[in-house]
Amino acid sequence: MPNWIGDFVLALSVVERMAMHRGIRPTLIVPRWLIELANLLTDFPIIAYDRDSRNQWRASRRRVARRKFESIYLLPFSFSSAWFAFWTGIPRRRGIRKDGRGILLTERLKPSVRDRSRHLLAEYCAVLDMEYRAPDRWEPKLIEAFEKYRGCVVLCPGATYGPAKRWDGFGELEELLGDERIVLLGTEGDADAYEKGPLSARSHVEDLTGKTGLAKAAGIIAAAKAVVSNDSGLMHLAGYIGTPVVGIFGSTSPRWTRPLGNAVRIACSDESCSPCFERECRFGHYDCLKSITAMRVRDLMEEITPAKRA
Repeated sequence: MPNWIGDFVLALSVVERMAMHRGIRPTLIVPRWLIELANLLTDFPIIAYDRDSRNQWRASRRRVARRKFESIYLLPFSFSSAWFAFWTGIPRRRGIRKDGRGILLTERLKPSVRDRSRHLLAEYCAVLDMEYRAPDRWEPKLIEAFEKYRGCVVLCPGATYGPAKRWDGFGELEELLGDERIVLLGTEGDADAYEKGPLSARSHVEDLTGKTGLAKAAGIIAAAKAVVSNDSGLMHLAGYIGTPVVGIFGSTSPRWTRPLGNAVRIACSDESCSPCFERECRFGHYDCLKSITAMRVRDLMEEITPAKRA
């Protein structure tokens, strides 16, 4: 399974559908740091994958090899995932042929399968030999909500990839949301990713950036009436569990990584240079993000926010 939260969640949605369609119970090979989230979102058997050291990598390989699997589907696009699969000895290894990893696979898909003009789900469906289904047809996977946060608005101002994915209007959005109860979520590195508005010091704004694990963050998102997020893992998590979400896209494209579900709105620009898929703006102006106003994002959120969320 992929190593990024967003990619993992999107991949899991296709695996869930494959399991239901074929009447099987697949085993997931999951990066150890995502095990907590995986156990929350699915009841499939899970094998932890470690690669921080050579010994950990070998131990992971042995755990998989002992199971004598017949097939392995490589959803990550990396060479390292194909290398690992090869050394497990699994006879059928299916994935996309690229960057020299084709020799490690027994069923090789053309590199053109990876196409950023189509949704990433199409790539995962091709690897799993499934018919493509658009992201807005996803039926949410409900999880237990953290009731303490019922009805809050979650803001996710971070994005690991780089500044070209980080909108700087969250502080202004806080002001526009008035007395809404707001929870800020993200990693420890996201704490300084945006300029907080004057509401941040008030009692109805709780800053939990870097203070929750993935399971708690998921429970908070499940309780929220809406999530506003950059194109990040938490955005995709909101879509997976069915919380209304506004996704903000700068250098990336919603055609490729739009969140799951139909309670989704997208804020993006029509700048000619977007999407560029770069970490930083090569022109230095970040107009793709600056052209997105806080009022526009607030209005999009109100389109999908129910008056009351039971």
